[in-house]
Amino acid sequence: MRRTIVAGAALFLACRPQSARPADGTQAVADTLRGTLVLEGSDPFPIAAMHTSAGRVILDGAPAGMLKLSQLNLWVRGTRTSDTRFRVSDYRVREANGARAWDGVLRAAAAGFSLELSDGSAHAISGAPSSFGQLVGSRVWLTENVDGSVREYGVL
Repeated sequence: MRRTIVAGAALFLACRPQSARPADGTQAVADTLRGTLVLEGSDPFPIAAMHTSAGRVILDGAPAGMLKLSQLNLWVRGTRTSDTRFRVSDYRVREANGARAWDGVLRAAAAGFSLELSDGSAHAISGAPSSFGQLVGSRVWLTENVDGSVREYGVL
C-alpha cells in the first residue's frame, strides 16, 4: 500500500504542468490580455507592446504575423512573466477601427464563405470580395458593415 501511495505521488508530481520561472525568480502565471497592439521603436527591431486598461505590457515572443496587427484590438493568451512583461502563446483579433472583428480559418460554404472560429463554431460571411476564393484554408480576420458584408480584412 505504501509503495502504491509513493508511486502515485511521484506520478502526480511528474505529470502536473510545470511553469517556467522568469529570470527575476518570480513564478510565471498563465494569463490573458486584451488591448491595442502597438509597435514601439523602429525597424529592424520594433518592440511589441499591448496597451491595456491596466497600462502598458511588453509582449515577448510575439509571432511575426502578429506584428502586422499594430493598432488593432487583440486578445492574447500566454504567460505573465512580470507586471510589465508577457510571453505570447496565442492571439486573436477582436476589433479593428471600432468594429468587432472575427478571427478564424476561411472555409468555402454552400452560400459563399464562412470562418471556422477557434471554438469550432462557424460564422457565415456575406458580401466577400472575389479574392477570398484564393484564401480558403488561411487564417484571416475581418470586420463587417451593418449589412453584414465584409468591411475590412487581413490574412494572418
